[in-house]
Parts: sequence; C-alpha cells; structure tokens
Amino acid sequence: MKTSLALSSRLLVCVCAALADAACGGSPPPAPAAPAPSAAAAPTDSSTPGASSGSASAAPASSSSASPDSSSDSAPVSVDSQREPFMQGCMKRVQAPDYCQCGFEQFQQLFKGTDMAKLTDDDPRFAQLQQQTMTQCASKLPEDTIKASFITGCTGSEPKKAAYCACAWPALRKSLSVVDFISDFKGPRFDDAKKTMVKSCKGKFPAAVAKAEFMGECTKNDPSTASRCGCVWKKLAAKYTTEQIAAGMADLGSTPGVDTCK
Repeated sequence: MKTSLALSSRLLVCVCAALADAACGGSPPPAPAAPAPSAAAAPTDSSTPGASSGSASAAPASSSSASPDSSSDSAPVSVDSQREPFMQGCMKRVQAPDYCQCGFEQFQQLFKGTDMAKLTDDDPRFAQLQQQTMTQCASKLPEDTIKASFITGCTGSEPKKAAYCACAWPALRKSLSVVDFISDFKGPRFDDAKKTMVKSCKGKFPAAVAKAEFMGECTKNDPSTASRCGCVWKKLAAKYTTEQIAAGMADLGSTPGVDTCK
C-alpha cells in the first residue's frame, strides 16, 4: 500500500545515521562561490563520514511526506495499519525490537484516531513524538546495540575509517551518556565532547579519505570547480587536523587564504 510505505518512511527513526552523525559530524560541504566571513565548513546531514542520512533523532520521524491519496473518497488510513512496515523498517536500522515496539506505542498514543492519509509534515505532534520516544524508550536501547549501530554507521562502506570510528565511541562516552547518542547532539556539552574526541583520535581518520569526501561534496554540482575545491582543501588542511575537518569543525571564514582560491 503506497500510503503505508510512505508514512512508514515519515515515522521511522534512522538510529544508525543519528549515531554516526553524532560522532563524525559529516563531511565539509562545498566551498562557497564567494567565501564570506561567516561561511563555515559545517557538516551536511547526508554526507556524514560512513553514515547515511543525517537527520538525527531517536524518535520515529523522518523527512519524507505521507503522499496521501488525493481522492475525496479514499478510505482512512489507521494508525494501527502502520505497525508492520514501521517495525520492519525500524528493525533494519537498529536490532532492538523492544525499542521499536516502544516507539510505535508512543506513536499510537499521540495519533490515536488520526487519518494517517491526511497527516502533514508540519503536524506539531511529530515534535512531541520525538521527545516522548526519547524519554520513554531510551532505556530499551542496549549500549551494545547503540555502539554497534554507531560503528557501522560511521564506517559505512569505507573500511579505512574503522580505526577512527572505533576510537570515536569510547572518546565520546567519556563525557556523554548512552542516551545522549539518541539526542540531536547539539549544544556546548556535545561540542566539548567532539573537541575531546578529535584530539583523542588524531591521526586515525585517513587524510586521503577525508579529502576524497570533501572533493566529492564540493564538486558534485559543478565538476569544473575541482581546482578551487582542491585549493580550499589545502587551506583547511593547513589549519585544521583531518579529524577536525571530518567532524565539521573547520571554519572557512577564519581560514587564511581561502579567499584566494579561484
């Protein structure tokens, strides 16, 4: 059923991606056409080193819309009809059936009586669902499960990242709780944890891999910018460690010489 599949995508939590984003921060985005003082080499959610999408939250929410049937006589789509596709999708992302079941139960409570085919992305209950799932279901995610998802998501299809990702987990856990890994990973406390991580894991993220990811992201919309992107990479690499760049901690605006890259 098309509506059910689309809705399940809207509701599913991408735990693996969230965990990898939290640790790795993401590859730097393309350098701006005309560098401004405020431009920053911040991570893109979809290009986290070794991760898939990035949106990061532990609640059953994603970014796709429900794509409801527009005909006026469409049969209502019940909350309960979403259970099977939701559970299947959740289990593919994190092997924690109790957590997935708990997340669906929160969804059932908040959206009881709602015609899912008419649900919109801006429904305020999604924000409540995200917070409620974190609060009620976090204890159902065993640390071993979160760690495994973290390592898998961070490493992705690039085995050369394995040493870095294996180092990142214990480095972050020194100051963060397991529950922190299913939060949005934003704020001073998380920034400090990442700063500690890149120091502890210095030299473990392969520079060639980081550069390849940067160049791929920087030139994806315009391959002719390869020369400029290569110049920007050199300027960043001269000021920041590879780990800082990979974690999205490099600031283009304060990097000397970036404005000379043509």
